[in-house]
Amino acid sequence: MSQGEGGRGPGAVPWHPAHLVPAALAAVAGLAVVLATQRHGLDWTDESFVWVMIASNRVAVGEAWGFQHLLHPVWVAVGERVLPMRLLRVVGYLVMSGILTWAAARVLGASGVDLRRRERWFVLLVAQTGTLLAFSYPPRYLGYNELSAWTSALLCAVLAVGLVPRRDDGPLARTLPWATAGLLLPPLVVAKFTAGLAWLPVVAVLLVVAVPGTPQWRRLVAVLAGLVTGAVGLLFTGVPAVAVARNAVRLLGDGSAQAASDHSVSTILETYLDSTVLTGRALAIPVLLFLVLVLLCARTPRPRVAAAVAGLAVAGALAARLTWPWAVAGDWDGLGVVTAALGLCGAAAVLAGPATLPPSAPRPRPLLVLLVTPLLAAVGTNNAIWAHTIFSATAWAVLTGVALCLLARAAPAPVRTAPLLLGGLLVAVAATAVAYDVTVHPYRSTPYLAQTTPTTVPALAGLRLSADQAATADWLRSVAQEQGAADLPAVALHSPGHLLALNASGWASPWRGGSWEASVGQACADAPPRDLLVVEPAEPAARVAVERDRLVSALDGCGLAFPDDVAAVAERDGTTVWRLPPGGGG
Repeated sequence: MSQGEGGRGPGAVPWHPAHLVPAALAAVAGLAVVLATQRHGLDWTDESFVWVMIASNRVAVGEAWGFQHLLHPVWVAVGERVLPMRLLRVVGYLVMSGILTWAAARVLGASGVDLRRRERWFVLLVAQTGTLLAFSYPPRYLGYNELSAWTSALLCAVLAVGLVPRRDDGPLARTLPWATAGLLLPPLVVAKFTAGLAWLPVVAVLLVVAVPGTPQWRRLVAVLAGLVTGAVGLLFTGVPAVAVARNAVRLLGDGSAQAASDHSVSTILETYLDSTVLTGRALAIPVLLFLVLVLLCARTPRPRVAAAVAGLAVAGALAARLTWPWAVAGDWDGLGVVTAALGLCGAAAVLAGPATLPPSAPRPRPLLVLLVTPLLAAVGTNNAIWAHTIFSATAWAVLTGVALCLLARAAPAPVRTAPLLLGGLLVAVAATAVAYDVTVHPYRSTPYLAQTTPTTVPALAGLRLSADQAATADWLRSVAQEQGAADLPAVALHSPGHLLALNASGWASPWRGGSWEASVGQACADAPPRDLLVVEPAEPAARVAVERDRLVSALDGCGLAFPDDVAAVAERDGTTVWRLPPGGGG
């Protein structure tokens, strides 16, 4: 038997395609749950905020938002409906997993390790861990987190290919990845300014690194050409890229604006540090167990001992992962621990030694790009940064899939299938987290499949909501029709969902809090409204009362008194729609 079919070593593929079945079943089951629930439920906070921003194509002032300008044409193209946008989110993650798998196989091939077809399928299946994690907790919008994650994944793919070109690549093939990297940076800056800013020094450092056959000057020219082309393309298509960048830069130096939106630099850094400490503590035992498995698979000369100890290691890791309270319970920080484990364990396996990769393979450079990609995509969030990598964990999932393939090649016969089963387990854990989210802990909503009532709101066509939400949405649509509100400026107190159902106005920020008050004041100062609709929900009463006070303060700046200058035009179950009489302002 040839080594390439059944032997041991870097070129061996000593396992049968049937070993793909566990990972395939888990991936198919998880994706089926994801697809089956896309038409159920709507989050009236974060998700509705994103849809209002995209639908209105609002030019934000004093807020670091630009993603809406990139996604508004897509919104229009799919009929201005939420459901197709949700489905595009699923497709986007699947496409990114395919691109990253292709890039990993190409880089490995250039390094002297050719992944066989079954191994590529295995990596692609394990990559669905990243896809499923994106549906395991957060709201199901297509917004700045997705654009940042996908653009970062593309940057990771093209930079890895550019760092490790194949020997037979010509000048164009060697230069094109760098030009593509430059092309991707401007839209990333618009989609999520902080992530784009974080990628710039990474690209700059990689330009200094020596790449055989691709001179530094050629790579620099390619990146600059891509940057210019990307920026000109944005401006040509009407994206206010300069305004978005200028606004974001101004916010970086405005402490009061940062405080209003809970995005002060000091608070964010403290949150990131706490997240890192928490994640490190949670990962200590599972990572140590995985390192034992790596060393046994790659190094030990005694297969029976390897089988026994590796079996204990896998069993211990399985028990630790499945009994850990955060494993599948829809916990934000706990899911971040799962994503971090993907990256760290994958890197450890790839770096295990010559048993997994030829000594000549340039491991550190593309590996470092892979490791930082999810974190760079998350930079700027005011949430725990490791938890936020659930949006961008596909790169780490691909790394883990590659690592498990290499370990399966290097492992002695008794433990040869352990890495493959571990890959299936990872996909199963992610699929279980999705099932838990759908049935027990949906994002700020009731279980998705229990929401079965349709609504007449055009943007929500095809969706099924809870009976109360659907009735509220239908009522707001009827109010909008009665008031001729399609193009009227409007705000909603503490509820972007109410604004989405009414008319998705972009007059002021659809969010809430200090930044919302500032945006109302800014909109009022720029063009005092001669007509205005205000939606005041009944619940949550305490928070709505806070936003009411903010609205009073903001409107006072342009000579409007709320509610004295407005009239109630509709009311339902304590929710009131107010309207400024036409011509009554300014």
